[in-house]
Amino acid sequence: MIDMQLFHDVLLVLVVLIGLAIALPGVMLIAPSVSRPARPGRPPRGGLRRDLPRQPQPEPQPQLQPDTEEDRDRELVLV
Repeated sequence: MIDMQLFHDVLLVLVVLIGLAIALPGVMLIAPSVSRPARPGRPPRGGLRRDLPRQPQPEPQPQLQPDTEEDRDRELVLV
């Protein structure tokens, strides 16, 4: 048979854990409404928001030159 004191201790621990699980989200929901707003003359904590980076520009296409027979001959000589 389970000892009644052990049963009550386990029950107490479960109640405390459930209470903490309910209290923590409640505190997180209430915190923004209770906290002080930023003063009008000062920027908010964390600094100023910087400009967003520009959209990446496509790289310019290289100027392609048509192959000439001289280029092909030069390649053959180098190889």
